Amino acid sequence: MDDFSEQCARELLAVFPDWRSHMRVESGADGRSYFVVEVNPPAVAAVHRGLSIHTDNEEVTVGFDYYHSHFESMLGDGEAGEAGAVEFVQRIIDERIVVVSWWLDDQWKGSQQVEAGARPSAEFVKQYVRA
Repeated sequence: MDDFSEQCARELLAVFPDWRSHMRVESGADGRSYFVVEVNPPAVAAVHRGLSIHTDNEEVTVGFDYYHSHFESMLGDGEAGEAGAVEFVQRIIDERIVVVSWWLDDQWKGSQQVEAGARPSAEFVKQYVRA
């Protein structure tokens, strides 16, 4: 794996050591290797896709169901206030944030992360869902 991916893998597995069995290495079009972690959701979750994390293109991408978000690092930069991917993953696992997806018949229209108990952004719905 490239240096960025190796560092991210160490940081992720330090927090979630059981996920080593969910990790695999893939190669991008540029020939550089990165890791992919896929964790299946619990049976009671109403989602089509579980949690995924990968480090392609020297960025961390975290996906859950039809939503994904990008991060510059696994742990973030506390001094700059930048949250990292691990914090985001932990918030999903703890159900402190949820993913809301909108569909029109069988066509996906958009997804948004929302703090647990909060309402989705009306502006998001106007911009993406009704388009």
